[in-house]
Amino acid sequence: MARGKGFDDLTAVTAARDVFWERGYGSTSLAQLQAATGLSKSSLYETYGSKRDLFGRCAQNYLDLVIGPRIAPLETGDAGKDVLVRYFSDLAELFRTAPDRLARRGCLLLNTATDLNDLDAAAAGLVRDYRDRVRTAFLAVARRVRVADPEHRAELLTAGQIGLMVTSRLDPALAAGLADALAREVAGWEPVS
Repeated sequence: MARGKGFDDLTAVTAARDVFWERGYGSTSLAQLQAATGLSKSSLYETYGSKRDLFGRCAQNYLDLVIGPRIAPLETGDAGKDVLVRYFSDLAELFRTAPDRLARRGCLLLNTATDLNDLDAAAAGLVRDYRDRVRTAFLAVARRVRVADPEHRAELLTAGQIGLMVTSRLDPALAAGLADALAREVAGWEPVS
């Protein structure tokens, strides 16, 4: 009779995700993953196959548990400018109040963009898909508000989003100010006649 695994998969993947998120793919060692998950080297390989395979699971965990809940309100069919303002205001509050170690994490997928030499086309696709998802959500809101040139505004907000996540790794207080500025920008949107 085969023995069942003696650990919780979600807990292990989330712990590994947090190491990748803080350190990046290329700077994360197997020893760090072992320490975070509590799993031996053989258990990591038997369960997840490789560091890259584990990273793929961690990236999906990040999309499901971190990005999904944050962006889901923007993806409803009736999300308006108030929801988009709140999205950026909530990010500002996160950068202001989270412990420094957490506030400086940035975004796992955007951080991954700097590791693409260490990863593969599938990882690059994850980053592109994430960016497209954010832009699509911003564009849908801009169209519902009926602002002038919604495509341009969605691109600017997407670039702003990327910029504030990168900035948070350097200076969370500055990132909070940028998120507030983006919230004010959206609050000032007026529909065209």
